[in-house]
Amino acid sequence: MPFMPVAGHVGSDYERLRPEFRVISNPFAPAERLMLVPPIRPDVSLIHAIAATADGTLLLDPMEDDALLAQASRVVVASTERVVGSLDELRLVGDGVILPGIHVTALVEAAGGARPTLVRGVYPADARHLEEYVAAAADDASFKRYLDRYVHG
Repeated sequence: MPFMPVAGHVGSDYERLRPEFRVISNPFAPAERLMLVPPIRPDVSLIHAIAATADGTLLLDPMEDDALLAQASRVVVASTERVVGSLDELRLVGDGVILPGIHVTALVEAAGGARPTLVRGVYPADARHLEEYVAAAADDASFKRYLDRYVHG
């Protein structure tokens, strides 16, 4: 599909800031205006799965758009809470979207890999840590200290 019609952004700054977006009349309701948005094609996407099989087939949160993101991306690096032995076992883990492994370039097992955000049904978001992150992002020096502590340290 060469574009996606979007109703909610007509009249916003997108019209000024994104010249590649177009506004047209809705062909089914000519008084309504729609914005046409070109597709995004990420070079690389990083996603985290509830579970996966060794071939990269993923069980994804049905409340997120990770499957669409993966299908649109040139390269997908996925982490997962755990690797299971088969597609049947993956389906038994829980409800979710099954993304075939053909869309996944690389897979790593990383229990807790979504922290401090959540994995529904596995662990909740860590609100205190997220508050710390937001506070650290206020300036370069505090963010460097945050990265040194949680990423590089």
